[in-house]
Amino acid sequence: MKKRKGIAIINIVAMLLVMVLPMLAVFVQPAYAANLTQAYLRADRMKASTATNVLAVFTPVSTGTEAKVKITFAAGYTVGASPTVNVTNLPSGVIALPGILVAAGVGQVVTITGVTDLAAATSYGVNIATGITNTTAGEYENTIATTTGADATIDTSNVAVRIISDDQIVLTATVPPTFSYTLSGNSDTFTTDLSSASVVSTTGKTVTIATNADKGWITWVKSANAALSSATTGETIGTTGTVNAAPSTLSAGTNGYVLDTNLTTDSGTGTGTVTIDAEYNGTDTSSGGTLSTSLQPIASANGTTDGDVLTLIARAAISAVKGAADDYTDTLTVVGAGNF
Repeated sequence: MKKRKGIAIINIVAMLLVMVLPMLAVFVQPAYAANLTQAYLRADRMKASTATNVLAVFTPVSTGTEAKVKITFAAGYTVGASPTVNVTNLPSGVIALPGILVAAGVGQVVTITGVTDLAAATSYGVNIATGITNTTAGEYENTIATTTGADATIDTSNVAVRIISDDQIVLTATVPPTFSYTLSGNSDTFTTDLSSASVVSTTGKTVTIATNADKGWITWVKSANAALSSATTGETIGTTGTVNAAPSTLSAGTNGYVLDTNLTTDSGTGTGTVTIDAEYNGTDTSSGGTLSTSLQPIASANGTTDGDVLTLIARAAISAVKGAADDYTDTLTVVGAGNF
């Protein structure tokens, strides 16, 4: 009987152990840190062997007593002993890691201390601005963790990062040279018949110039005859003066013929400033520059423009005995060039 009672007791103890041990196992399981809700490391440079700012963004899942953030870099990264951190230029929706932050590097780990308590489900960001240099090209596994002051891990996540041979795209573009040169017309007439009693001018024609030449533009003029000539009478009204960087003044009753160049528009868009050549910069309605059968500069600019405008006006005077005819004429050739 005693033997049977002993066996019964052993069986009861065994049954109790089967029931109790699983329950005890629940209570004695080791504590594991939770994964962060989200976590990523963004390097400003992914190029191999290149110093980089590293932005750490993470969202805690736990409510703990955080005091530190630890970022562990894979073997091959260079981690300085005194990295610097800041919380500037964070992405939208990411708030600055709170606290008076100080960083230190030991081995492959950057430890950021001075962190104050974090809120679950809130995205935090911090930059390791200096102290990190990328390893060789490849995929690597780094770690972000929040810890207590005693280095007990609260939340942690491993993140994959990629280092590549070069992370930049060099763009090239060409801006072609441009030069636009337009005359407002190809004929001009004197506003009244020529008279020995006055100096008479033409209506005037414009030259409009646009160019992206960084050194501006130049325009020139030449006269077919350096005179107004009549086939009917065989007479001419010759140009006045000489090309000497000073305009000439016509006098009523004396034969003479000049060209006056006026600045109508110095475009405010662009870098250039227009200068009228001294020879053709008439001072009044009776003066202008001496015409030549070879090209002479009449104006220029020293930079780009989207529309400088010159007005060319011919002026003439005659003596009282100048032969009558309605075919006095001359042809002006007006050309220009961009100065690239």
